[in-house]
Amino acid sequence: MNNNYHWHQYLFESHSEVTLRQWAKRLQKFRFVRAYGGHANDGDSLVVVYGYNGLWDLQRFFDLLGVQLVVHRQKPAQREPGISYTWEAYDSFPSLIPGTCWVEQPGHCLIGGQGVFAWCEVDKINLSPSSGYRVNESDVTDAEVVEQVLQLVHLPLIDPPVNDEHCICPTFYPEYF
Repeated sequence: MNNNYHWHQYLFESHSEVTLRQWAKRLQKFRFVRAYGGHANDGDSLVVVYGYNGLWDLQRFFDLLGVQLVVHRQKPAQREPGISYTWEAYDSFPSLIPGTCWVEQPGHCLIGGQGVFAWCEVDKINLSPSSGYRVNESDVTDAEVVEQVLQLVHLPLIDPPVNDEHCICPTFYPEYF
């Protein structure tokens, strides 16, 4: 047995290769990403990533998707390193999109009537309809609905969204597409 055997055993532990191939053929933009596991405490997900250049792109993107961004007039209070907070206090600080003047992360939102988690980096928008630690058929169906709405988007699609073998995409698994 070699590392390839162990990798495939891990990759197909939760879903068969047939299932992942079927999902890959059904989804045009979203990609299945296998969790890194271990101490990462992550889960499997469906992910699509778009690049953007500035606040205008960001606002237009979310406007097209029907997601209202929260923009603060002045910088809201933020967590300070070295200070202990109760969970309620910690949770009350808004997460801001890096590189913006006080735009909140969209987080959990609805796109096309489907629950999606949206998280922005300085130049990337990440979307994931996954509902937990394991992707299921319902998540894939939700992703198909969201993809219809994403047809309106004119930002560059970043594919693969995760640039390694954990991502079922044409770069790493061309035979699935």
